[in-house]
Amino acid sequence: MKERNKKLISKELNDFYNKASEETRLEKGMGIFEFERIKDLIQQHISKPNSTIIDVGGGTGKYSEWLAKNKHTVHLIEPVLKHIKLAENRAKKLKNPFSVAMGEAKKLPFKDNSADLVILHGPLYHLQKEKIELQLF
Repeated sequence: MKERNKKLISKELNDFYNKASEETRLEKGMGIFEFERIKDLIQQHISKPNSTIIDVGGGTGKYSEWLAKNKHTVHLIEPVLKHIKLAENRAKKLKNPFSVAMGEAKKLPFKDNSADLVILHGPLYHLQKEKIELQLF
């Protein structure tokens, strides 16, 4: 797929995530507490059952999976191909699968007001400039 070959993030960032184990990070050590705390924070902002949620920089889909299992419509956006493949495999196993697309936080392929909630916690580590313009389609 041509879109999967687009350079969305720096080589250094891509290399970092290709070496790191994002798939298991939230299943051990402090990652367990992080996962539970972030789930709690997300739940505080879900305004209705069966919400449409966009998980920006959703990694391997751990939060998307949890949300989809709770009957929400979830769209994961991720710039790392390794994570995309893992997220697609995770989604395929679900009764209510979430969608997975290549993309990044500064240019989202969604129209304004098309989701009830947008999750963007992971990419905040990488958005280092003081002023960043986010684009929605």
